Amino acid sequence: MSAKPRFAHRPNQPFDAGGGRIVFDSRSVAITAIVVAFDERSRVHHALVGRRGPAVDFSGLWCLVCGYLDWDESLPNAVRREVFEEAGVDLHALEAAGAARVPEQPLFVQSDPASHRQNVTARFLVELSERPLLTTENAEPNEVAELRWIEVARGPIASLEWAFGHDRILAELADFYAAEHTQGSLDAGSTRRFHRRFLERRYPFDV
Repeated sequence: MSAKPRFAHRPNQPFDAGGGRIVFDSRSVAITAIVVAFDERSRVHHALVGRRGPAVDFSGLWCLVCGYLDWDESLPNAVRREVFEEAGVDLHALEAAGAARVPEQPLFVQSDPASHRQNVTARFLVELSERPLLTTENAEPNEVAELRWIEVARGPIASLEWAFGHDRILAELADFYAAEHTQGSLDAGSTRRFHRRFLERRYPFDV
């Protein structure tokens, strides 16, 4: 008989939450929203980024919209909520107008236990056909210090200091756009093509 496999894990511990409800101390699920808007006139893609405020960790650094999945919430709806809370952008309304696309499935899932706080993070690539106005009025106090649309290109990305390695995510997207520009194929469909090729590269039998 072969030896039993060994697994590096700790079982989740149950806790009595009262009222007959049991909860577990399982790892948290987070989302990252890579929100990209294409400007038809300038033929440039811009990404929504925010500088973290004094009430959160990594204060002063820049990041993509990110947050935690709540109870009774799907991952795409967590994306919609966090984008509204942190940047004031109503993705529901933009989707209804045909100006936004929030995919049902994430672009990538990061589950490495060595990652930030052992979070399991689902990254979503959100497409917009316009750059709506941004506001922090719906965010928690001192959560977001500043919001910007930045061009998805190596220079603008490198000019900011980043949290969570979000610059690496944008840099890969920037390289794809640069290659499409060189080939003369950069257009409103470039983000969708990146999404498809990214998935094909990582999950070649599942797309």
